[in-house]
Amino acid sequence: MRNLYACSKRGLLLSVSLCALTCGETVLAQEVQTTDELVVYGTIVTRNRTDTVAPVLNYDLEYFQRFEPISAGDALKRVPGVSFSSDMLEYDQVQLRGLPSTYAQVQINGQNMTGAGNDRVFFVDRIPAELIDSIEIIRSPSADQSSEGIGGTVNANLKRAGQIKGGWVRGSGFGVEDDELRGAGSVGYGDTIGDTSYLFSVDVQQRRNPKFKTSSTFEADALDELDGFETQADTRDGVDYAFNGEVAQKMGDGLLRLYGFYVLTDRDEDEFTSTFDVDNNIVGDLEEVETQHEGIAQQNMSIVGDYKVPVGSGEAQVLLGYNRFIDNLDTQERGSLEDDNTGDIIAPLPLGLTGIEKVDTLDQDWFGTLAYTLNPASIVSIKVGVDGRVKTRDFRQSVFEADPIVNPDPPEADPEISGRFDIEERRVDPYIKATWNFVPGLTIETGLRYEHTRRDMSGTAARGFDDNGDPEVEQAPFAVERTEDELNPSAHIRYALTETTLLRFSVARTVLRPSFDMLTPSTDTEEPTDLTAVRGNPNLDQETAWGIDVGFDQKIGDRGIFGFNFFNRDIRNKIELRPNGFTDLPHCEDEIEVNGQDVEVDVPCAVLQYSNLGDARAWGIEVDLDMPLTMLGLPDTSIFANYTWLNSELVDPVTGEKRSFRDQPDYIFNVGFIQGIPAWNSAFGASYQKRGKSFAYDFAEIQSLDYDGNLEAFWETRLSKSTVVRFTGTNLLDAEKLETVDGYDPDLEGDFAEREIEREKSGRLFLMTVRSAF
Repeated sequence: MRNLYACSKRGLLLSVSLCALTCGETVLAQEVQTTDELVVYGTIVTRNRTDTVAPVLNYDLEYFQRFEPISAGDALKRVPGVSFSSDMLEYDQVQLRGLPSTYAQVQINGQNMTGAGNDRVFFVDRIPAELIDSIEIIRSPSADQSSEGIGGTVNANLKRAGQIKGGWVRGSGFGVEDDELRGAGSVGYGDTIGDTSYLFSVDVQQRRNPKFKTSSTFEADALDELDGFETQADTRDGVDYAFNGEVAQKMGDGLLRLYGFYVLTDRDEDEFTSTFDVDNNIVGDLEEVETQHEGIAQQNMSIVGDYKVPVGSGEAQVLLGYNRFIDNLDTQERGSLEDDNTGDIIAPLPLGLTGIEKVDTLDQDWFGTLAYTLNPASIVSIKVGVDGRVKTRDFRQSVFEADPIVNPDPPEADPEISGRFDIEERRVDPYIKATWNFVPGLTIETGLRYEHTRRDMSGTAARGFDDNGDPEVEQAPFAVERTEDELNPSAHIRYALTETTLLRFSVARTVLRPSFDMLTPSTDTEEPTDLTAVRGNPNLDQETAWGIDVGFDQKIGDRGIFGFNFFNRDIRNKIELRPNGFTDLPHCEDEIEVNGQDVEVDVPCAVLQYSNLGDARAWGIEVDLDMPLTMLGLPDTSIFANYTWLNSELVDPVTGEKRSFRDQPDYIFNVGFIQGIPAWNSAFGASYQKRGKSFAYDFAEIQSLDYDGNLEAFWETRLSKSTVVRFTGTNLLDAEKLETVDGYDPDLEGDFAEREIEREKSGRLFLMTVRSAF
C-alpha cells in the first residue's frame, strides 16, 4: 500500500493511498503509514499496472511531484495522448487523443464535474495538484461508469482518509519574467482513532502568467507586405483557495465515507492592445489603444456520502452527492476616443469606456447511486445498479455598450446579446456488469448501460429582425423539451500471457451530449468570425461512437513498464456548423477602404447553424515507456518517454472535402530522465514535451496552431530526514506559440482575403519548494 511520506528507500513518495476501505474491514485493520521520514533518491515512480479489466492508465502523485505541478492540468502534460490548445503556460481545457476538449470527460473521485463554460467542459487547472492522490486516464468505460467521454476520461482521485498518520506542510515561491514574485502554501493531517479515520488539507496558491503577443496582418495579394500590426500584453493574476477533507467511519459491518472539497478562485485578467500605423512595410506611430479587464470569481464545491455494507453473498452501495459551481465574470473594455461625427480616432490616449459585460452562472448537480455486487470474489461476479442525476444551470448575461468618452453616462443594455437561459437535465442510468474468471490469467468483463436523459430549456433569444437586419428589441422567449435514450454496451478482455506480459482488448459505445450553447435557439453575431453569426439548434441529437482499444503492457525488470495501445472511434451524428444562407440576417461590421481611409460598414452576416451532419472517425497509436537503467549498470538513472500518433477524418460541411478534427495535432510526445545522487541525498531530472501542428476550421477562417517544445527541470536535496527542498524551472527554452489565421470572403466564391500571424510568449518560470513531514 502506498503512503504519503514513505520510510522506504524507494524514493520520495508524496501521495496517499488510493485503495478504498472495503466493507467489513475496520479502519484499524488498514496498513497505516506514518509521515516521519523523507528519503530522496533517483528512482522514478512509473505508472501503475492496474487490475481493472477496462484499459486504465493510473499515475500516483509522486509520478508528477518532482516537477512541482501547480494544477492537475500542469501534471497531465506528461501523460500519453494529452494535449492542450490554450495560451502559453495555461493547461485548462484538456484534450485526450487530440480530440476537442468536449470529447474528454473530467471527473473527481469518479464523479462528473461542472464547469464555467456552456460547452460542459471542466477546466482541469481548477484542481490544485496538492489535493491529488492519483490521476487516471480511462481509455474505455465500463458499464458502471458514465458513457460520456468519446476521447476518454480524466479522473482525479483526491487524498483519502484511512492510510495516513501524521501531517505534512509545503511552502513555495516562484518568479516569472516580469520580476513579479508569488507564493503558495499547504498543510494537511491524517490519523485514525478507533474506528474513525480522517484527513484534512488546505492549500493556497497564487498564480501569475504574463504573456506578450504580436499580430501581423497581410493582404492575400501581397503576403510579403505588412498591412497591419498590433501588440498585446496579457496578464493573468490571481489566487486559489482549496480545501479537501474526508471522514471514514465503521458502521456495523459496513463503512461510511463522507468527503468533499471546495475551491475558491479570485483572478484578474488584463489585456492592453496597441495598434500601430504601417507604411511601406514599416511599423510607425501608435494609432489606437484598447484595454480589457476581466474580474473572475469562481467557486467549486462537492460533498459526497458513500456507504458500503455486506448483504448476503455480496456488497451493497448507496452514494449521494451534490456539486455546485458559481461563476461571476465582470468584463470592462476601454478604447481610444473617437470623433462624434466621423468616428475617426482622435488620439490613442486617453481611453474611454466602450463596453461592460456581466456573466453569472450557477450550475448544480444532485446525484446518487444504488448498486449491488453479487459474489465479488468468485468466478462470476455480477454488479447491478442505477445512477441518477439532476443538473440545473442558470445562465445570465448582460452586455452594455457606451460611446468611447472618458466619463460616460450609465450604459444601456444591448438586447442583441443580453439574455438568459435555464436548463434542467434529469438522467436515470441503470446498468449491469458481469466479470468472468473462468480461465487462470483471463478476465472478461461485459456490461450494458441504458442512459435516459430528459432536458428542459427556457430563456430568451433574439429571433426576429427589423428592416435593417438587426435583432428586434423585444427578445423572444423560448421553451424546449427533449428526451434521449441510448443503450451503450461494453466488453473488455484482460489476459496475462506471461507473468510480465498483459494483453488487453476493449469495445464500448460512448456518447457526446451537445453543449448548451449549441442547443439554445439564439443568434450570436461575430461568432466564430467577425463576418459570421451562429444559431443554436434545440433539435440536435447527441453524438455516439463505437470505440475499440487493443494493447498490451510489458513489465521490464522490477519497476519498468512498456505500453502499447491502438484505438479507433467511429462517430455518428457528428455536430458541425453548417452554412444557413444570407437572407433576413443580422448585420456584421466590416472595414472597407474609402479614399485611403478604413471605414466601418454593416454587411450581411453569413449565418451558421449547428447540425448533425453525418459520420466521422478518429484513430491512433499510443506508446509509453518508464524504466530504470539497472540493466545498463545505472540503477540511479531512470528514463520515461511516450509518443502518440493521431489521425482523424470528417467531411467539411463548407468545402465538402475530408479534413481532420478541430485542434487535433498529428503527434504528441514527452521524454525525460531522473538521475539520483545518493551520496549527496539529491536528485535532478528534466522533461521535454512537444506536440505537432493542428488546424481549426471556422467557415471563413482556417487557423493553424504550432507550439515550440516545453523543457522543464528540477533539482531536489534532502535537508533532514523529514524535509526536502526542490528547485524547478518551466519553459526553460522560452517557447513560442505561433497561430496563423487565413481569412476568406464569406460568400459563395470564398476567395482568400487575408492572413494574420500571431506570436505569443510567456517567459520562463522558476519555483522553489520546501516540503516537510511531521
